[in-house]
Amino acid sequence: ADNNANEDGKKSNNNNKSATTTTAQVQNPAGLVHADYTKTSAPRRLHDLSNPPKLNDVLRPKLIAENRRSPLDPTMVQEALEGKRRYSFINVWRSVDAEHPVKNPPLACIDAATASVDDLRMFKIHYVDRVGENYFVCPPSTSSSPSSSSSPSSSERRHSWYYYPDMTIQEALLLKQWDSVGGMACGAQSDGAKNDHDVQHGSDGLSTFTIHSAFIDPSICREESPPRKSIEVRCAVIWEKDI
Repeated sequence: ADNNANEDGKKSNNNNKSATTTTAQVQNPAGLVHADYTKTSAPRRLHDLSNPPKLNDVLRPKLIAENRRSPLDPTMVQEALEGKRRYSFINVWRSVDAEHPVKNPPLACIDAATASVDDLRMFKIHYVDRVGENYFVCPPSTSSSPSSSSSPSSSERRHSWYYYPDMTIQEALLLKQWDSVGGMACGAQSDGAKNDHDVQHGSDGLSTFTIHSAFIDPSICREESPPRKSIEVRCAVIWEKDI
């Protein structure tokens, strides 16, 4: 339902977190640690996709041309929102530079088990005809950390990060942006804790989302390194009823 192109060094019209066009936008890579959906905006966005497309929806011209009312089946969406189906938003992220691997800047993700609800700060994105919500991620201050007296920087180092260096156009990352049966989505303090769905299905704590950010790796980000050119496409996934 959504896609964005990223090119480092390009001027973006979205610095104020406002979007007004009906096409995919070229943006600077987001150098803020964030998650794309909140407990409020994820179900609201799924509901939106069962209605006629909004002005900034990329698929709007295609749906109008095909005389289709909505991107997703309203009955299936309603069942997902009622908890009868599991649903998720998943981004496919890849480079579009056929000549150079991603160096400036690469994309990194937090190990979901090392983040908690206390780290999240909600912020809003104002579109022409809707308001979205994302999470900024800010670890608790060291003064509030139980172990701060013995290790002043312990909370700052609590998050574990991972990334794939030198990704090429032949490689892609799947980034789960929301999972309706993830730990935090089901009310757990962190995604490392088991919830009722995990107990029922015999799984470990499932992640709710991929907290991520562009970042500077000084070992590969040289002044002469070509700027990153990448694209991501967001997919809405709805499971069968018995999953």
